[in-house]
Amino acid sequence: MAYKDPAFVNLFFSLLRSGLYGMALTDAELPESIDWEGVVALAQKHGVLGTIIESVELLPERLRPTGPMMAKMGRFALGLIHANLILDKTVARLVMFLRGHGIEGVLLKGQGVARYYRKPQMRQSGDIDFYVGNKMYRKAMILCKENLNEDDRASHETSMHYVFYMDGVEIELHRLATGEYSRKRNRSFDEWIADEVEHSLDRRMLKLGNTDVSLPSYDFDALYIFYHAWGHLVTGGIGLRQLCDWAMIFHHHSGDIGTARLKENIRRYGLTRGWKLFAYIAVKYLGVEENKIPMYDPRNAKKYDKVMEYIVSSGNFGYHSEAWYRMKAKGNGVRNRFGKLRSITEYFITLLPIAPIEATSIYFNRLFTGFRSSVKRSLHRCGNKLHK
Repeated sequence: MAYKDPAFVNLFFSLLRSGLYGMALTDAELPESIDWEGVVALAQKHGVLGTIIESVELLPERLRPTGPMMAKMGRFALGLIHANLILDKTVARLVMFLRGHGIEGVLLKGQGVARYYRKPQMRQSGDIDFYVGNKMYRKAMILCKENLNEDDRASHETSMHYVFYMDGVEIELHRLATGEYSRKRNRSFDEWIADEVEHSLDRRMLKLGNTDVSLPSYDFDALYIFYHAWGHLVTGGIGLRQLCDWAMIFHHHSGDIGTARLKENIRRYGLTRGWKLFAYIAVKYLGVEENKIPMYDPRNAKKYDKVMEYIVSSGNFGYHSEAWYRMKAKGNGVRNRFGKLRSITEYFITLLPIAPIEATSIYFNRLFTGFRSSVKRSLHRCGNKLHK
């Protein structure tokens, strides 16, 4: 597989950095040829194909894709631009609707984070996360359900948000802004989020057409985007696009972030280990300058590189890893159960050196969940036999 070839991976990251910063590859980075099939396949798995496409025009003519591959990239770029236009319009429509009913929310991630990129329209996004908070959540949910929702069968509610579809776009209307990979940590972090998002004087405005959309402060994004991505990593995996989102905040706005306060919050919420991993990745792989990211520390480089190997191979949210395929294998036979156990254990071993608390908690939770499911299936089969 191409992603296991160090030369291929190094070239891939050279192209990714080139697209992020609009800088041509150096002579030392230029290869004899480029496996565009492999590059595009890996970029698609990580949600960064738009950024890779931006690097093409900065390459010498001899290295640029030709024929069907160039056409494929062109179609993807046009589709991406169109999708981002729809997302912008949908955000504006949602904001104006809720504002008309006295509800002022804040746009999280997505189209707001896209503005950290050199070319926002080339960032790949999928849904809209809109935070209204606990106080206004029930009113906002009912309004959206009765007036904006396009498909009752696809809409649903979780402990965090109400999910519905408008203009063909998935929208998450948030009561809370974080998941539950660490319940104790989440409670205190949710309190910080509520205070920061709802009362901060440093909120920003994004102009979408004629609509002003509220965005969180740079301080908030620096910690929240990390926290969100870190939660995905410890529970299964993340894509490079999420890491690029976080890196671009510091590349463009490190001077706008309160470093002392940020460091205090990183330590307060027990995020130091994960933060140092991400900082290392942002500097080594994504080209952010060392002095722009607080707490950059390369002393555990070997461990960090090992985790990065997993991230590269597993793709967006870990959906392309060998472990994921084994986890999703059909059937409940003994071989499949051992395959799932092996997958869970492999990820535990990968994660343990840099996130021992999270890795241990998630590992035993999944073992318990798997055991409980196995017992339920066995009892169900026994019941069926007794009724025959």
